[in-house]
Amino acid sequence: MIDPSTEGVIARITDGTAEDTDRAVAAAVAARSEWGRLVPKKRSEVLHAIADRLAEHTDALVRLEMANTGKPLAVARDDVDGTIDTFRFMAGTLRATTSMAAGEYAEDHLSLILREPLGVVGVVTPWNYPLLMAAWKIAPILAAGNTLVIKPSEQTPLTTLKFAELVADLLPPGVLNVVPGLGPVVGARLAEHPDVAMIALTGSVGSGRAVARAAADSLKRVHLELGGKAPVVIFEDADLKSAAASLRVAGYWNSGQECGAACRVLVHATVADRFVEELVSEVGELVVGDPRSGEDVEVGPLVSKAHFDRVRGHLDRARSQGARAAIGGDVLDGPGYFVAPTVLVDVAEGADITREEVFGPVITVETFTDEDEAVRRANDVALGLSASVWTESARRSHAVAARLDSGTVWVNAHLVLANEVPWGGFKGSGYGRDLSLYALDDYSRTKHVMHHKGR
Repeated sequence: MIDPSTEGVIARITDGTAEDTDRAVAAAVAARSEWGRLVPKKRSEVLHAIADRLAEHTDALVRLEMANTGKPLAVARDDVDGTIDTFRFMAGTLRATTSMAAGEYAEDHLSLILREPLGVVGVVTPWNYPLLMAAWKIAPILAAGNTLVIKPSEQTPLTTLKFAELVADLLPPGVLNVVPGLGPVVGARLAEHPDVAMIALTGSVGSGRAVARAAADSLKRVHLELGGKAPVVIFEDADLKSAAASLRVAGYWNSGQECGAACRVLVHATVADRFVEELVSEVGELVVGDPRSGEDVEVGPLVSKAHFDRVRGHLDRARSQGARAAIGGDVLDGPGYFVAPTVLVDVAEGADITREEVFGPVITVETFTDEDEAVRRANDVALGLSASVWTESARRSHAVAARLDSGTVWVNAHLVLANEVPWGGFKGSGYGRDLSLYALDDYSRTKHVMHHKGR
């Protein structure tokens, strides 16, 4: 494992094999019946105990996430706090699930609707939120009564492994299994394994396609949370100062390595210059550096040399297609994978930078002249995870939000999440929902039991 701030090696992890994966799945299969038979109260108590254990080790988890990913302190702490809250939320939610009412829907027959565990769930998580994305999967999977095998990203597995170590005595053997390794090896085996009932992945579009193809032969369920290219539609009546201040966080949080990041601004032409001025002012105040150099650091390095080179390539192509950096626009000297927080203007409609997920500290700015054009261009990408609308008109905000092909649409905000509400996308961003009661539905199956009661 590489520290992206210094490029030094911080740990070495053994790559899991297909055989390791098979052993983990066998353990999960052996444990599933006992875990699935527990009443909701018992499973809830275990999830609360996990949350308590994580809270006791918050500082260690924060430091480990910072070292492995390069996250600033505030981002790493938010991840750990969110992880704890995810388990607390699911611990409560699993005791209050609802189904269609039992009743007589056919004469002399009583129908009952049951929610059952799926069995063993295979999980593949990404490098940008190693601990938090693991929690978004593990908590509802366990809450619904399933067992699981999880493959963390080979680039950032340390907090997932630490999580498993911390909670090992709280879960029966075989309920939670971690197999670090490469996607084409461990991830592929999980996706094709006949004893895995569902494969759940948060990752790239390419990874999602590979998992879905591998899962097709066994007809297992697939849950995909993939990339995003969030449009930020700013109308002429918007509060430009508030929008710029919000994008300072929503565009550059976690160095822009965020699938819901506010990365693609579409602003009305009449206010574009004023908005860019406000945004550049905000971005110019961002503190970039090694996260361990102080709590004031807001933007850390990118996660790896390969990703650093990809982001630099996106910037080079954008400049070759006529874009201009109003601020930033290049990499920073010295050790570590640092890219300057960037705002690109003079961006042409359809330019590569407006359609491809950069996944770095880069916001592009385009202009539009009317509402229909704004909606058309906002939707004219293959991804549909999230979007935001900025306007003081309540009627316009409702109308435009309804027309955007995104699983989450914020109005006069961006990148605000809560465990009570679902997260997931449309189109190339995948299907299935994380967080909320909808996640429990995803990791359960519905059974109809009908009793003949005629006499």
